[in-house]
Amino acid sequence: MHSQEIFTELSLVLVIVAAVAGLMRLLRQPLILGYILTGVIVGPLLHIIQSREAFEGFSQIGIALLLFIVGMGMNIATIKTLGKVSILTALARFLVAGSVGIGILLLLGYSVATAIVLSTALFFSSTIITLKVLSDKKEITRLHSQIAIGVLLVEDVVATLAILVVAALGKGNGIDIGDISILGLKAMGLGVLLYVVGVYVIPKLSKRFAQNQELLFLFAVAWGFGVATLFEKAGFSHEVGALFAGISLAGLTYATEMASRLKPLRDFFVVLFFVSLGES
Repeated sequence: MHSQEIFTELSLVLVIVAAVAGLMRLLRQPLILGYILTGVIVGPLLHIIQSREAFEGFSQIGIALLLFIVGMGMNIATIKTLGKVSILTALARFLVAGSVGIGILLLLGYSVATAIVLSTALFFSSTIITLKVLSDKKEITRLHSQIAIGVLLVEDVVATLAILVVAALGKGNGIDIGDISILGLKAMGLGVLLYVVGVYVIPKLSKRFAQNQELLFLFAVAWGFGVATLFEKAGFSHEVGALFAGISLAGLTYATEMASRLKPLRDFFVVLFFVSLGES
């Protein structure tokens, strides 16, 4: 019975999102706006979505697929070249947003600790919305987009460290250097693992899977979701894992073909992500 309810809710959501998206197109507005507006309609207004856990799962799938495909479209050489630029840009944004935020919050009467936490939050931007807009405009491979993606990666790393620090301070234990060191070792281990597998194992496997289009599709999905889950279990977000999973396949001959086959699946689940965003 529960599965029937999810199917009914999903069907109603898709009908409404199609109608609203069509209206947005007539008004020459971004489709993302229509998806989020649909979330407001099916959530707070009509209360259609009751199976929130299921829609949350759909959203995570959409996010992983979006970042996975973005990763496959990135140029490894460009990433290496723009690494320093991305770090410096992220550092400048962090210092400006942090200093301005702390100053304003202190003037408003907040404590120093609260001001630091809130101003740090100002540093972060929405990875998903940024990448969706760049993807829709077909600008992922442009220089400014590559720099933006690099900055977003730095932000995700800072966000992971910030969560560790805030959690430690919340428990009254202070900053645990050991946890941060372990996280750094995990990052290095995952990086080495992806490099070794991506250089010596994946090219041979992809040639075999490429002989059958269905197997190639299944291989791409399994690799993207598997690496994303591995990163999540290691203490990082599955979004970062999906992006690096895509980057590890970017140099393959079949990367473009895999990405093209995954895009319809990505579009479907990403729509549900933005609907869930509006619903919440």
